[in-house]
Amino acid sequence: MVKVRLVLLLTALFLSSCATTTTSAVMFESGESYPPTKNVQILIQEPIRPFKQIALLEARGVGNTSIPDLLESMRKKAAAIGADAVIPTQYESTQQQQGIMYNPWLGGYQTIGGGTLPVIRGIAIKYTD
Repeated sequence: MVKVRLVLLLTALFLSSCATTTTSAVMFESGESYPPTKNVQILIQEPIRPFKQIALLEARGVGNTSIPDLLESMRKKAAAIGADAVIPTQYESTQQQQGIMYNPWLGGYQTIGGGTLPVIRGIAIKYTD
């Protein structure tokens, strides 16, 4: 019974880790901080309104993460650092090969990982008007 619970717990942890994205931000001016914002726009070009670039953002996904999921992760990070909008500037992806792992609890081999690993980079901006 303990083995079954352990296998279920490990499977749940493995599956939950498969659907995550991580977004990091590097502020351009280390001494500046802004209160969090509620609404962050995703723009396809620079806005007409005057603005200031405040951070470089990078969103990384795990196997086969969708672009909308990455952009949403980027939006949340931008809101946390006080940005008003994000301008995505670069998209890239790499192929990760599937691996094989022996699972002693199941008594056999299973495949892990694999798929497309996407990355989106962009600039977080704050309107100055």
